[in-house]
Amino acid sequence: MISVKLPTLNTNDASYVLVEWLAEHGARIKKGQPLVVIETSKAQEEIDSTADGILHTLLAGGADCRPGQTVAHLFASEDERHAYLSAPAVDPTARPESATDAGLTLTNAARALADQHGLTDNELRGLGRTVIRAADIEALLPRPAQAGAPTDRQLSAQQRAVGAVVTESMRTIPAASAYAKVDVGQAQDLARQLRQRTGSFVSLLGLLIKSVADQLPAHPSLFTRLLDDGTIQPAPCAHVAVAVDAGKGLYTPVVHNTAALSVARIADVITGFRDKAVRGTFRTDELTGANILIAPHTAEGVVFATPIVFPGQTCALSLGGIDEQLVLDQRGRPEVRRFTYLGLVYDHRVVNGRDAMAFLGDLKQALETPAALAAGTEGDEDAPKKACEPPT
Repeated sequence: MISVKLPTLNTNDASYVLVEWLAEHGARIKKGQPLVVIETSKAQEEIDSTADGILHTLLAGGADCRPGQTVAHLFASEDERHAYLSAPAVDPTARPESATDAGLTLTNAARALADQHGLTDNELRGLGRTVIRAADIEALLPRPAQAGAPTDRQLSAQQRAVGAVVTESMRTIPAASAYAKVDVGQAQDLARQLRQRTGSFVSLLGLLIKSVADQLPAHPSLFTRLLDDGTIQPAPCAHVAVAVDAGKGLYTPVVHNTAALSVARIADVITGFRDKAVRGTFRTDELTGANILIAPHTAEGVVFATPIVFPGQTCALSLGGIDEQLVLDQRGRPEVRRFTYLGLVYDHRVVNGRDAMAFLGDLKQALETPAALAAGTEGDEDAPKKACEPPT
């Protein structure tokens, strides 16, 4: 008998949700076959079988589970399975009760909360969730009266995970910052032209992502990883994370091997990120492997922003909103130009101020004269290719 134990999928989570089994209870499965879908606070992840065998599940869909927990057994034969079920310590009828009702999958805590407040199946379906957790049920409950004292509410697992990362960053990284004012009129015009030409939603953010990745050869220290022994690990390729918050929590998905992609392809990837942020359906591999972060703060009226350097990275970059300003041209005549501010926060153990300013200066140059960023946009087959895997 082989026990199927859950691996650690997200170090910030003490528990997961078993979304669904991809193989039937009692079915014969093969090594490498998708076995079960597990949901962490950040993503849904498929777990493959590590061996051949007959599957005997121990938890039902919607059940809470934890890293290292045995959720199933694999038996080499029906005889071995029968012997297990016949053992005095095992009740062969003791299959876990399913948390699924009328096509809905709820965790045990969510079911108890829904029953407590008398919520109907139609109300639960209105959540539009694959797996309904207690936090989702709480969103359906009446808010406390404004006249009374506010009711304490527990932070969501997603927000607690964000808080843990921010706390670790503030505790371990001696950060410094620098800012650059960039004239982005030409970059915005180029983005509009590329949208019309390619059909992809090319934006200033996409051009910035591309220009950041292109800076790796000239500014390798800003992409390195500081190891515990005081040495630095260089990055063979740029893997750029982008902060995305669609109102369901903060995610930092990664555009892997960014320099090898055209800006149109980067735009498509970002669009997909926004859709997944709304649904909360990121895979673990889409959220890992970054060696630099970009945090857009492009709401109207927001000019400066100071991002957080994620542990394991050396710097983070913020993109402010567009600020129209009246300036004088070379002939002294007034004209309106469009500016944004780039904010760079960096680990001062690895990067010095001179290096940070040089990096910002090259980004400023790339965005103010952006024609080179359009190379390869007609199709990714024209973009330079370089095999590069994200770091593990």
